[in-house]
Amino acid sequence: MAFDDATYDDGVLAVRTPRGTGWRPKATRPAWRLAEIGVAGGLAALLLVLFWLDLRPDIETAHQQPFFWLKMVYTAALAAAGFDGLARLIRRGPPAPTAIIVAVVALLVFAVGGVTEATQMEPAKLARLFSPASVGACFFNIAALALPTLLLALTVLRGVETERPLLAGFAGGVFAGGLAASVYGLHCPHSTFVFVGLWYLGGVLLCGLAGAALNRLAAH
Repeated sequence: MAFDDATYDDGVLAVRTPRGTGWRPKATRPAWRLAEIGVAGGLAALLLVLFWLDLRPDIETAHQQPFFWLKMVYTAALAAAGFDGLARLIRRGPPAPTAIIVAVVALLVFAVGGVTEATQMEPAKLARLFSPASVGACFFNIAALALPTLLLALTVLRGVETERPLLAGFAGGVFAGGLAASVYGLHCPHSTFVFVGLWYLGGVLLCGLAGAALNRLAAH
């Protein structure tokens, strides 16, 4: 995935003039700016896990389980797609299929794994994965962990004149949600393709929708 600013076409970051009379172009490096936001937001999410949610009970041995890393790769791929999409929307560069393709491959892996897993589960165990309490907690916690990153990303977008504010906000939300979901894996012990594939994705998409709505409101 090409996150280096050199891969983006020349573009501008439009910022308000001191008197607020219009927009003027200013050189920008959105990938670096978003990377800084990702580091800050990721650290904030980690602190929330440590001091609010707490680490998963098997954290000392969780890293020995392949699914622990697979889950993190899955959510990181979603975050990368949002990151790259948002950076290119800011710079008005060409479409970047690489990050999206990686995210789609990750989604397909979890879709196939989820269907295979669901056919082999006992009905009672499968039903527990669709418990409203578990699903609601997953959505809420991912959104809460994503909030610092999302607010920082939206702050950047407030100073940017984008042609598609809804899409830019959605990309920012997916970036924040994917990053938060990656950190959330340090707390959540769920290790099934069904739960992670469905509800982690749902939490990330919820963040994307929130980002789109908030950025659209800010654009008016």
